[in-house]
Amino acid sequence: MEFLRESIVYLFYSNTYYRLHVQNIMFDQTFKQKGSKKKTLHSPTSLIEGSEINEANPAHFQLELFMMDESSTYQHKALELLLQNNGDTLNTFDLLIDVSKVGDIPRTMYKLDTCVIESASFQIVKSEPLVMSLEGSAKELTTIAHTSLNIGSYDYSPTYSFPAVTTITVDGTVLDLVTGVNLEIQNEIEWTKNNTLQKSLSVTNSASTTYPEAFVLKNRNVAGNITTYVGDSHPDLQTWKEDIVIRIQTGLASNNYQLDAQLTPCSFTNRVNPTEAFTQGYDFRMIGHPTDLNTLFTY
Repeated sequence: MEFLRESIVYLFYSNTYYRLHVQNIMFDQTFKQKGSKKKTLHSPTSLIEGSEINEANPAHFQLELFMMDESSTYQHKALELLLQNNGDTLNTFDLLIDVSKVGDIPRTMYKLDTCVIESASFQIVKSEPLVMSLEGSAKELTTIAHTSLNIGSYDYSPTYSFPAVTTITVDGTVLDLVTGVNLEIQNEIEWTKNNTLQKSLSVTNSASTTYPEAFVLKNRNVAGNITTYVGDSHPDLQTWKEDIVIRIQTGLASNNYQLDAQLTPCSFTNRVNPTEAFTQGYDFRMIGHPTDLNTLFTY
């Protein structure tokens, strides 16, 4: 039997394997099934449709990764691949998920081929580990024979990051009484159609299924929300601003942040929330177009 809690996850990019500390992983791939009518003048009682399967949808995966206190960004390779664009496209990678155990016959692994990360979110909560939630798609999900992977200088005793210190700066002002921060990055991906008439005619079984081949990056978004209590000074209450800098820093100490996002330029709108203790929310989005989004982040 295979258990999710026993999974070991590897990221393969540029001829290097990276083992990831994963809190959770989900993945699947579905196939497109079309109905084909069987009822004809000669077969009026054939009321149940037949099945036509020759194409797969893009595979889908979700990862929850712990942020680490490390300078090598070994654990953070997935974040780099999310942020770093190659012109108007993104670099791809493979994911391998080992759920097997010594003694299993056969011993196999799952492989997601040609992965691209479509979104990431950070929920910064003081009492919880700093986790990045990633979601993406891939060309194909297969099972492969188990193999021992050379993962280099993987650190088996990492230091997990907690948002013990969080500093939020909006338009040059450090916010007081911050209660929560959410940051999201989205890559709008569209896989191009690959199922031609010639390819569909050559499909005879699952082994010859037509899989997606390429994608285009249509749009990118960086946005989020900052919530603070309404204190004695609240100059931004019920206002909006454009062309400003928003900086989000969080980690183990003020001289050791594990996430530092300096987003520029940005816009925000501010709204009051009249509950038992009044709060205000900054809904922000980045409106600039950096050549490489990765240059605005330190992790």
